[in-house]
Amino acid sequence: MRTKSGAYYELVEAMSQPGCPICRLVDRAVRQYVDVFFYENITNVERRAEIRAARGYCSAHGALLAGHARMLGVAIVQHDVINDVLREMNRLLPEAHARRLWLIGASLRRAVLDAIRPKRICPLCEYERDQERVLLHALTDAIHDELLRRAFAGSSGLCLPHVQILLQMRGLSTDRLRLLLQIERDILTTLKADLEEYLAKSNGSYDYRGMGKEADSPLRAIKLVSGRVLGRR
Repeated sequence: MRTKSGAYYELVEAMSQPGCPICRLVDRAVRQYVDVFFYENITNVERRAEIRAARGYCSAHGALLAGHARMLGVAIVQHDVINDVLREMNRLLPEAHARRLWLIGASLRRAVLDAIRPKRICPLCEYERDQERVLLHALTDAIHDELLRRAFAGSSGLCLPHVQILLQMRGLSTDRLRLLLQIERDILTTLKADLEEYLAKSNGSYDYRGMGKEADSPLRAIKLVSGRVLGRR
């Protein structure tokens, strides 16, 4: 009998909660990664170099850094980035009284842009994408498992951005992918019906308080269509 992975059990548990289970698990993994880095790995030279090359974290993931307990670590990595940027800018913009500027106009703009723009993807975006693929592979690998299949069928489904990622992944079994997509289609069909019920009842003569499970369908639709607020969603 094949041993089930930790990702399998995490997926089953996440499917009992509202929203896309991949979004929920990726968000948790990214937040845990941030905690571990700032509390345990702030002196890791390789990780620090990645952050410098990326010119810090992207705006979405940078929002995760707030918190008094992280401020020392944040100061360290942001100093790394700003020091690196200034080193390049000072090289391109020497003191005017010491020597003539060797770059002018459009050439200067291009040179400074190259100096300050990221040289690599945001490390947290990269980690997020790796986690997405691990979880999506785990989902498709186990979709024939009765427990997981029933859990997925009863869940909020995958958000559309994660369905797109799934469809672009290589090496996925066609029969597993077809089964997963059939379940996803059923979830979308149910949500569509709830939205239609919501719209039918949303008129001046209907008592909003009398709505049933369709009452939160617009909020569920936002999560399913757009996915997570962080990262690319």
